[in-house]
Amino acid sequence: MKKIIEIPDEVADKFEQQNYKMSVEHNQIVLKSDVDQLDAQNFSLHYMLIPSLLSLLISLLTFFLSGHSQINFTGGRYHSVAGISMLCATIIGFVTFLWVYAKQNTSPQKRMLSRIRELVTISLAYTLIVFAIQALIWYILGMTFVGVTLDRFTASFVAALFSAIVFYFLILFAASVKISHLIILLFITFIGGIFLSMATNGQNAWWQYNFSFLGTGEAKNQWQFNFTMIFSALMLLTITDYLFMDFQKSDLYNFKVKIVQTFYYIIALFIAGVGIFPAQSWTMTFHNASAYGIVLCIIILIVLSKYLLPQISREFLSMSAIVFIALVTSAILFLKVHYLSLTVFEIIAFAISFTWLVLMINALQKMLHESSVYQVEVVELKENI
Repeated sequence: MKKIIEIPDEVADKFEQQNYKMSVEHNQIVLKSDVDQLDAQNFSLHYMLIPSLLSLLISLLTFFLSGHSQINFTGGRYHSVAGISMLCATIIGFVTFLWVYAKQNTSPQKRMLSRIRELVTISLAYTLIVFAIQALIWYILGMTFVGVTLDRFTASFVAALFSAIVFYFLILFAASVKISHLIILLFITFIGGIFLSMATNGQNAWWQYNFSFLGTGEAKNQWQFNFTMIFSALMLLTITDYLFMDFQKSDLYNFKVKIVQTFYYIIALFIAGVGIFPAQSWTMTFHNASAYGIVLCIIILIVLSKYLLPQISREFLSMSAIVFIALVTSAILFLKVHYLSLTVFEIIAFAISFTWLVLMINALQKMLHESSVYQVEVVELKENI
């Protein structure tokens, strides 16, 4: 006896072909197009060859032109396996990621400026994360293999091998970028950049001034804080484009959703403004306006979220109410009671605001997903005897 799955007409109308593949994954029935789909692993192995050979060539030239018969495993800037490997993996890896992502993921429907911003932002985000991981790995290897040297040929091949591993993962990531991955990247780059700024200014007792001190001329390596804010804003813009591009394909996209989208764009601009305008001299006014603008926009969104997004979950609305109370309470404790210092208030407000922004993106994703879930029926087809 055969069984037939009855699919709603509105879903069937979206099918562009007749043949599909069906599989059972994690107790779920998955229907996939019969057209050949990208095998990410084979794709990565195929396209990592050229950048790996280029890395090998650069390593050979660098080590042979250095005039040294033995090459340090770590240290020595670029005249070491670690140095040349990180240099090649980062620069060539960035270009490779850029090319693969442009080839696989960029929608032709987007405007040219949005496409360029998306390409550069995502490529830079992945490359920076991979660079940080490389630095950590080479630091551990340097502590493990103290004083190790290699001949020029061996050093070149080892450097190329480490670079090839980086290329493989970068190409793999570029071929399978998802909004969930971008949210994780946003968290890593934002939190990592802020903590790095705090750590490098520990001797300056930055907490005795305010949170924004990290981006002023008096701070050490102030570019780290400002770059983190600007880059986080670009990441938020990219995530917003990704999210609401999916909304445009659904029946949920209306004027109210457009208002939420506009607020996200404005918030991203305010976040960038915090980094562009340091909290000093004539830029202080613009800096404060940007900082307060972030909190104000989020408060407005919290108040209007039930009206703008009636389909959003009750759990998120309850959490938003708690966030609203926390923001107002912290403001009162700082402005009226003077219990909180400026630094503590800024950190609390910024942490709560940033977390709520990300949680709302997840809530919007869930709302979008639930709108595309349909009820189907399995019907038994009796065969004539």
